[in-house]
Amino acid sequence: MIRPSTKLRRSRQAAVAALAFATVLTATAPITAEAKPSSSPTASLERRTYTAEESKTLGDEARRLAEAQQRVWDRKMKAVSTSICTGC
Repeated sequence: MIRPSTKLRRSRQAAVAALAFATVLTATAPITAEAKPSSSPTASLERRTYTAEESKTLGDEARRLAEAQQRVWDRKMKAVSTSICTGC
């Protein structure tokens, strides 16, 4: 027979796991933004040619942003996984 304290601990663990799962689902849900119309309809049809320096700057900025987003995701996953795992 399972002791009451063990039952209570398991139910708490299940509640924490459910809360963590709901948090992950909420955090990963896509956020839709309303698109603002362009000031001139022909502006979206124009294509710009970038210089090597501009391209490198844009690439570096995109990489920095992606790395920052990955660090945030890693922190979230670490927080979720450490709150659920109680060891084997």
